[in-house]
Amino acid sequence: MQKTKKLPLNSLQLQQHSTLMTLHSDDKFTQSKLPNIQFLSIEQLQCLLDFCPIPVLKTEDEGLYILLAAMPLIEIIRSHDASLKLNTSLIIYDEAEPVISTLALIKPALLAPEFRSLPQQLHIRQCKTTSVFTP
Repeated sequence: MQKTKKLPLNSLQLQQHSTLMTLHSDDKFTQSKLPNIQFLSIEQLQCLLDFCPIPVLKTEDEGLYILLAAMPLIEIIRSHDASLKLNTSLIIYDEAEPVISTLALIKPALLAPEFRSLPQQLHIRQCKTTSVFTP
């Protein structure tokens, strides 16, 4: 049975699970430097964090959790100057294997068709944003 916990983002220490590291070891995507997100407001950053709780295992060390899914967004958000004011949610699991296999294999397989068209969808949404949010 999983539990949830909310805590300040700056107090969170994450260590990737060894199985997760093995599964992602041959992934081709690498980001040499974090994108500049300083233009995002604290409200936008908090919204992003609220939308993606972090799946973890608890450790004996206070504040240290074992990460059960690839979460590059967390490191990107931590690079923002206002990250000290943000809170994040954890989903604390008792077992790693079912969570890792679901999030590393099943979820991407289900979302693959959506991601193929993502660049085109983002372009269309950006064009629409101009007309929707401009009075």
